[in-house]
Amino acid sequence: MADNAVLQAESRSTSGKETSKRLRRQAKLPPVVYGESGDAVPCTVDRKELEDLIHDHGRNVILSLAVAENAPENALIKEIQHHPLEGNILHVDFQRISLTTKIVVEVQILAVGVPAGVRTDGGILEHMLHSVTVECLPTDIPQSIEVDVTPLNIGDTVHVADLVVPDEVALVTEGDRSVFVVVPPTVIKTVDEEEEEEGLEEEEESQEPEVIERGKRDEDEDEE
Repeated sequence: MADNAVLQAESRSTSGKETSKRLRRQAKLPPVVYGESGDAVPCTVDRKELEDLIHDHGRNVILSLAVAENAPENALIKEIQHHPLEGNILHVDFQRISLTTKIVVEVQILAVGVPAGVRTDGGILEHMLHSVTVECLPTDIPQSIEVDVTPLNIGDTVHVADLVVPDEVALVTEGDRSVFVVVPPTVIKTVDEEEEEEGLEEEEESQEPEVIERGKRDEDEDEE
């Protein structure tokens, strides 16, 4: 379930691309706190501090977020964007929450173990869906949903409806969506095999008109 962590933010009066670039050069982020109640509040947080919080507590950590001298508010990470190559956080926004009101959030799905079809038959485990949407109280949010994939053989599929979640957590994502599937191993053909197949196909294509033409001549001779 979601943990709690304290995060201090500074108030921010400017916005725009130039402000964002300047703050990122200072290893800071320019988030906005959106609300249950209250106006949207632009602020500034230390990027390394936030990254450490996520590393220690997970993506769905419940934050005790204090902006400047204001009283701390419970908040969740609403949106987060990472640098495509470096992996560091580029942007984040926060959402105020009530600990007694259910919310809808995304929860990561993790595979546990190695499928039997991979171990014994050389199959490939495909991870089709990496997260699902759930509804629950903020204090009941799972940090992740783990799936034991060891019994899966080639052709087996795990659907959203097969996921095991606590009773207080409701799955919102459609139950028939595939999460994991074990597929047969990929057959890599050599150049010689491909050329041999192409030769057979060409031979079949060249013989087919001849058979048709011969059949037509025979019919003509019979008519005569």
